Amino acid sequence: MKHVFIINPVSGQRNASAVLRPKILAAAQQLEADVEIVETQYQGHGVELARQWTDWAERQKEIVRIYACGGDGTLNEVLVGIKGSQWAQVACVPCGSGNDFIRNYGCREDFLNLPDLMEGEACCIDLIETNIGWSGAICSAGLDAQVAYNIPKFRRFPFCGGSMAYYLSIVQQLLGSLGHRLSIEIDGKTIEQDCLMIAICNGSCYGGGFIAAPEARLDDGLLDILIIRKINRLRIAKVLAVYKNGLHLKNGQVREDVRDIICFERGRQVKLKVLDGKPLVVTLDGECSKQMELNAAVVPQLAWVVLPKKLAAKRKENCYVL
Repeated sequence: MKHVFIINPVSGQRNASAVLRPKILAAAQQLEADVEIVETQYQGHGVELARQWTDWAERQKEIVRIYACGGDGTLNEVLVGIKGSQWAQVACVPCGSGNDFIRNYGCREDFLNLPDLMEGEACCIDLIETNIGWSGAICSAGLDAQVAYNIPKFRRFPFCGGSMAYYLSIVQQLLGSLGHRLSIEIDGKTIEQDCLMIAICNGSCYGGGFIAAPEARLDDGLLDILIIRKINRLRIAKVLAVYKNGLHLKNGQVREDVRDIICFERGRQVKLKVLDGKPLVVTLDGECSKQMELNAAVVPQLAWVVLPKKLAAKRKENCYVL
């Protein structure tokens, strides 16, 4: 098996390459593994590198395990590069600011144990295909995406780090115009709704730990869809606190005190259209853009993702079927 580490050197707060290289080489020596280390140089480079190594693996008929060393954006690029291949697997080495994807399986420390990760096992997951790209975990639109979209602007201010920029962006959004009139079609059934935000979920977490879909599975061929109706500002804080902690949903049912605000559906295809003429901010695994419509569909069993050895064993002991 070939082990290829694709490092995003500007991910997180430190030079990821300087930190990871000695750890990768030590793990390779310990396991006597065949290792290559490459760095991304621009946005989208991770897709190109992953495709190159996937093509190599398919020609050689040899498994290549590609390690996405960065945040969820880096992981997204590698997933796009290897999707559909039986010879390429993705492992996540979390060194970004969010790293929400790994929360579907475990915690950051589980995936930072490089020898354990290199000896891990792969499971097959679904991906979300949209008209603007691919997502491994969650595609969201509305208030949460608007907050993420404006964070870089506040990070340019002196002494305005990650948390401060996040809270300033929230304040800005709450002081501005809230909500969109949307046409929402789920598996052919259409409604019109004034929405604060909507999350189309393959996985459970996004936005630095928001548990939007606590019961979502990455391998069930379905999307968990959360629609947050437009509400007044006085209720937003309470609702978002419930939503952030995944307390809004149990056994497929929305809890009673937020049932008038949060709507939950499961489906395979979602189509959104803006009806009020205001561009809708959409985020795919943390990458934001403004759109007037969004089409999203689940594509089952499209990518192989590696779980660390100990975590995979623990899942099997608990009779968790991957």
